[in-house]
Amino acid sequence: MPRHAFVLALCALLAVATAPSFASANACEEWTAWEDSEVKSQAWEHIAHGNVELVLRSIAEEPCFAKMRARDGRGPLHWAHEFHERRLIDALLAAGADAEATDATGLTPARMPRAPPITYTAPEDAEDEIDYGDDDDDDDDDDDDDEAWSPPRHDEM
Repeated sequence: MPRHAFVLALCALLAVATAPSFASANACEEWTAWEDSEVKSQAWEHIAHGNVELVLRSIAEEPCFAKMRARDGRGPLHWAHEFHERRLIDALLAAGADAEATDATGLTPARMPRAPPITYTAPEDAEDEIDYGDDDDDDDDDDDDDEAWSPPRHDEM
């Protein structure tokens, strides 16, 4: 076989062998683009609210999930570190998330500050909308305990 035919055959073989890697790199393009979307917002919400099982299923079902990036450059690995979800951190790394990926401010996932727990606070006038009748203290046990209950502070938990 002439030398130039051998070189052409080798080039063709290399092109065919590397084609899947080019295709798989482009397959996650929509996920890795630094832009917000409903799916990315939902992913953040599920991680922030500790819906670990749902996120683990998403990682298993969608190969690009671990590599997604929002407009600020953060992705599931940043959020898992932010909300200290060790199981998600491990699963995301195993699925190909980049531990050295920086966000728009230069933070890597491991450098994310830890977020406080997300809680819901009812509006002050919420009880005004509900008529409890004469027994307005929501305490049917006994009325001898006049101390009001309050949830524990974050640092006491």
